[in-house]
Amino acid sequence: MSIIIANKEMSVAGRVFRTARLRHEWCDFLEDSSGAIQQLQRGRAVADLFTFVQDIGDEPALPFHMEPTGLAVLPVTTFEKWWDDIGFKARNKVRKVQKCGVELRVAGLDADFAKGVEAIYNETPVRQGRKFFHYGQTAAEIQEELSSFLDCCIFVGAYHQAELVGFMKLLPRKHVLRTIHIIAKLSHRDKCVMDALIGKAVEICDQRKIGNLHYGSWADGGIGDFRTKHGFMRVEVPRYFVPLTLRGRLMLKLKLHHPVRERLPKSWIAPLQGLRTKLNLLKYRPSKEGVRG
Repeated sequence: MSIIIANKEMSVAGRVFRTARLRHEWCDFLEDSSGAIQQLQRGRAVADLFTFVQDIGDEPALPFHMEPTGLAVLPVTTFEKWWDDIGFKARNKVRKVQKCGVELRVAGLDADFAKGVEAIYNETPVRQGRKFFHYGQTAAEIQEELSSFLDCCIFVGAYHQAELVGFMKLLPRKHVLRTIHIIAKLSHRDKCVMDALIGKAVEICDQRKIGNLHYGSWADGGIGDFRTKHGFMRVEVPRYFVPLTLRGRLMLKLKLHHPVRERLPKSWIAPLQGLRTKLNLLKYRPSKEGVRG
């Protein structure tokens, strides 16, 4: 469910306990958090809990329940310094793209680009052990979805023999360049496309004098290792939680606002993730008819 509060689009998720947040969190931020909360508290409650974040560099000085959330952030001064710091293994992977004949260039969001993204999204129904949300989307749906913040976003495509084999959507802000989407075809994994896309994002930070590259939430495991070898580090920013109902206050008191995985013993995480991957590969195996579109 989506609602408009303080001229911002918000989504509400949950059945027993409903949580509201900005639909485009990390791309959109509240200018007047108190005013937005007052609107949410008027009339019949649309959610039990409201959560929002502050951006990198903002001061955590708001009078609400706050918990730190970890982001993967790469501080950028110059491309040259980043290149020297990442080590020869990471540099060789970035160089490999050129040797394999892959070209990285800024692209426009047109029908051809959306068709290329469709082929990337529909390559496999499971990525990183999870059901891939975008699997099955058509080019028209993709073009509409990627059009958010279109007036200020940058699209970079990775092309191999005219085939789009990877892309990223970047949102520049004053102090942060944010990766909204970054993905590459698994069938071209040997070309190290993802490594080259990160290098291109650092280059754009350098060109625009943006001091931070943000690449999602901090994570362990394979994706965490990938980010670390490219110089990303954990940076904590404030996440605020505001109860709107009695159930919202109960959520905070019992820590029910945390995802289930954060409440499990750490020794359980890896085995459960392995089991999830196996089940998803069985459940979401592509049919012989292929995907729609």
